[in-house]
Amino acid sequence: MCKPKTHGGIGFKRLHVFNVAMLSKQGWHLLTNPNILVAHLFKARYYPNTSFAEARLGSNPSYVWHSILTAHPAIIRGSRIQIGGGRQTVIGSAPWLPDKDNSFISSTIPANITSATIDSLMVPNQRKWDYDVVADIFNSRDRDLIFRIPLGSRWDVDTWYWLPDSKGLYTVRSCYRMLDSMLSPPCSSAWRKLWQLHVPAKVKNFLWRAMANVIPTSDNLLQRRVEVQTLCPLCHSSSESIFHILVTCHFAKSCWISSVIGFNGTCLHFDQWLEELLGRCNLDECSLAAMICWGLWLNRNNKVWKGVNGRVRSVVNVAGQSLFFWQQARKSGFFPPPVHDSLAQGSVCWEKPSSGWHKCNVDAALVRSRGLISFGAVIRSAGGDFIAAKSNTLPGRFDPREAEALGVKEALDWLKKFHFKSVVLEMDSLLVFNALHDKFDYPNGFGSIIADCRALAQSLGEVAFSFVRRSANSAAHAVARMGSSMSDSGEWSFVPPP
Repeated sequence: MCKPKTHGGIGFKRLHVFNVAMLSKQGWHLLTNPNILVAHLFKARYYPNTSFAEARLGSNPSYVWHSILTAHPAIIRGSRIQIGGGRQTVIGSAPWLPDKDNSFISSTIPANITSATIDSLMVPNQRKWDYDVVADIFNSRDRDLIFRIPLGSRWDVDTWYWLPDSKGLYTVRSCYRMLDSMLSPPCSSAWRKLWQLHVPAKVKNFLWRAMANVIPTSDNLLQRRVEVQTLCPLCHSSSESIFHILVTCHFAKSCWISSVIGFNGTCLHFDQWLEELLGRCNLDECSLAAMICWGLWLNRNNKVWKGVNGRVRSVVNVAGQSLFFWQQARKSGFFPPPVHDSLAQGSVCWEKPSSGWHKCNVDAALVRSRGLISFGAVIRSAGGDFIAAKSNTLPGRFDPREAEALGVKEALDWLKKFHFKSVVLEMDSLLVFNALHDKFDYPNGFGSIIADCRALAQSLGEVAFSFVRRSANSAAHAVARMGSSMSDSGEWSFVPPP
């Protein structure tokens, strides 16, 4: 019952793990806010010569400190240092690599480099990595992780951030999921797809019980010493199991053959059969298959308890009609749409900016084979006329979110040369768009890029950010792709790139 839904459970909280996640929040405050009064009290008593990250239980600890130290391993496992100026973090003893399993370097390096600070790995007087130095010192694993760390120009102090959360902020939910994933085996994709089906909740619950083999069929009732008939009530030729009643029974087989799903008799167990079906069919077909399973179980119950014989066509049609009416009801306004849907309604086609404005579309592309990202930007006037375009590549093995944010930063930096009074910066990354409009800063590497983007936008004057679909950002996307195949940056004025 306490397993996550993606691992075959029902998602009830493990109380001990939840308590550790709650205690970790208090430890996180001590780690990230060392100047608050309670942090000074604990430091004076338990770790006067170190930080909370190196704190130990000590002798005669209080109940409160003993409880917080219980969560200390969880805090250290999820905490990372975001590099700002790099002068406060030591290369060999600090958790600064963005790896969820091991945040420390694994390379064998000399002692003088191990005790050096991170700023020695940067280009002097510049906020960027010295790629030659990093490549010479570290192994491929550490090198790739270091090149994934963006270096913002606005932050001089190295700060802690929470790796399991995309915003870098500690939440009890993200800590609980991190700890719970350590206790649960690798999840099956079938469970995740099962809970994503567009079917009533009772049907999802039924399929979950069927995959867990806790449906009251004859074989399960006999195992619990309930005296029942072992034969299937529909075909009277085989013993009744969940796999038989929903798949291999003659009646069930006829239902599957009559539907668009088709029949697959190669599997031996229901969970194998359902996993194969979820991997083979699209979402609509999987939803219909779930409703047919529900209809087959209702038909079996009508036969057992009412003596009513169902028909194949009736079961299949009722399943399809029930699914259609339920989905229509979901769309009709009985359920209000999520709040964030208004942000996601980006334009599908490119539109001209208002009079007096210019529009700059920007996009980024990953070139993983070369360890680069490529960005493209296209500027057009209020009349839709082409003004300029630029493409360039940046070294680094960033995630797509960081790559899109770096593309926005490069586009804003490029716009300074045009001295436009009003500019719309249009992108197709909703994550970056939302981050630019958030009222708080993210303490991770992504947040450092967003801080640079905000500062550049303020220096330009009147800048409005806009989110559109990929189809409305096709020009910038094409320029970004073009840049991935170029050996140097490219810039075009008045005449679009070929």
